[in-house]
Amino acid sequence: MKIWKIKIILLMGTLAILAVSCSGQSSRMVQSSVEESRIDRPIKDVLILVLVDDQEIRKIFEKHFKDWLNAKGVEAIISTKVLPIDDETKLDKEALIEVVDKYENDTILITHIVEYGETEVFSRDRVQFFYNYYGFYNYGLGYVYWPTVYGEKVQIDLETRLYDVKTESLIWSGNSILKNPETTGKAIGYVVEMVIQALDENGLLPKKMDGPKK
Repeated sequence: MKIWKIKIILLMGTLAILAVSCSGQSSRMVQSSVEESRIDRPIKDVLILVLVDDQEIRKIFEKHFKDWLNAKGVEAIISTKVLPIDDETKLDKEALIEVVDKYENDTILITHIVEYGETEVFSRDRVQFFYNYYGFYNYGLGYVYWPTVYGEKVQIDLETRLYDVKTESLIWSGNSILKNPETTGKAIGYVVEMVIQALDENGLLPKKMDGPKK
């Protein structure tokens, strides 16, 4: 097993990736880890796979990731365009391999909901458990319900992992906590921008632009 360089990000003050507003909403990446040998080795072409039960939310989520990655100089495709997934579908590994071979993806980015509720829900030992990308996909299928976002007393824990296609090894992982994100659109924006910033800080993205055009 490869040796991992673990970065525990306890966001306080200016370390917060997105600011806390007077309404009590906040977002932060509470834990992040990166394979040390992959630091400063940018990815080139990624398949984006968001595991949520609402297909419209899934499409918006993946598209937001794609726009940011494209702006950073990374080729990206979204699973809603190339994978036949609906509420009753579970992909087999061959289906994923066929897609990444066809589009020559070097990496797969997978995001799913871990938990949600009215209290702090993140388990800080979760980063110790690693899977290959298909194993993580199977694990993520157990947590796909997107909660109703109504702006107060809501905390959502999401997990994102980036895998190398050829070796199936984990490159980067991170857990994001959202507190009272007000709307689903804002929740998606917070998560995507936190993930992009973390990938950028670890040299996993080319140095190109600041973000997608508005």
